[in-house]
Amino acid sequence: MLNRLARSVHSVGGAVERTDVVARLLDVHLARRDPSSDDPGLGRDLRTVVGAAVLPDADLSPAATLDALALDRHEPASIAAAVAVARDDARRARDVVSTELWDCLNTTRSRLPRKIVGEKAHEFLGWVRERSALAVGVVDGDVSRDEVWEFFTLGRSLTRLTVTARMLASDLLDPGSVTSWATALRACGAGEAFHREFRHGSTSADAAAFLLLDEHSPRSLLFLARRSEGCLDDLVGVHLADEVRAFGAARAELETVTPETAVDAARTAGSRLAAAAEAITAALDRRVFTAPEPAH
Repeated sequence: MLNRLARSVHSVGGAVERTDVVARLLDVHLARRDPSSDDPGLGRDLRTVVGAAVLPDADLSPAATLDALALDRHEPASIAAAVAVARDDARRARDVVSTELWDCLNTTRSRLPRKIVGEKAHEFLGWVRERSALAVGVVDGDVSRDEVWEFFTLGRSLTRLTVTARMLASDLLDPGSVTSWATALRACGAGEAFHREFRHGSTSADAAAFLLLDEHSPRSLLFLARRSEGCLDDLVGVHLADEVRAFGAARAELETVTPETAVDAARTAGSRLAAAAEAITAALDRRVFTAPEPAH
């Protein structure tokens, strides 16, 4: 696949996933909170987790944070910016993406509001998650398991892995609190799956093991790291040998964590995997997607 098309497909996957992960974080931590609460630390942590800049004069109130990370088109980490990126890169990759995916992303972009009132935030964020799920469903249902699917899946997996790992390494999580782990599971979209498995009560250790180590949950760090690594090996392993090796070492270290030590290991594992995923993303942009196209 041409580098420019690979970049666009990877970008679409990452942007579609970003709309989902940011919507879930905002819904759990802001839309469902007491609107009278005012915790600038929460706004700072959310911005850090999703990769938004924290400027010295930034308004970090819950309302301002929700506005900035949901609909500010000038904030690269926002839902609105991700929707625009997904739509624009899908247009650039029309040669390899389906008409149904293009229509889905174009419709999402056209229906995105410019403002939401506080009591409508939960409804809006639910709509965002539904549109993301629809786009992913179109790709999973229609696309051959070729380079297009792998670049799209790599973009999704690295984005979800990076944000989840940052969250585990941040002050959004109190590792010793069962309630905090329950919030983290909901914010990652793993709450229902976890509670179906642990119907008769659970502990922080259970939640930590599920979110870090579950081999079958597409929301766990281990699942995401393995899927990302598989796509990297198939697509660009030879071009990014050092970065892929470092990423594999971070995944291998995660595999040494046991269910009993998962709570204590969460911050360290999250920090290391986030750094490894960020290094992979930077290397893809720098050395793969911007490489000269082969001469014909």
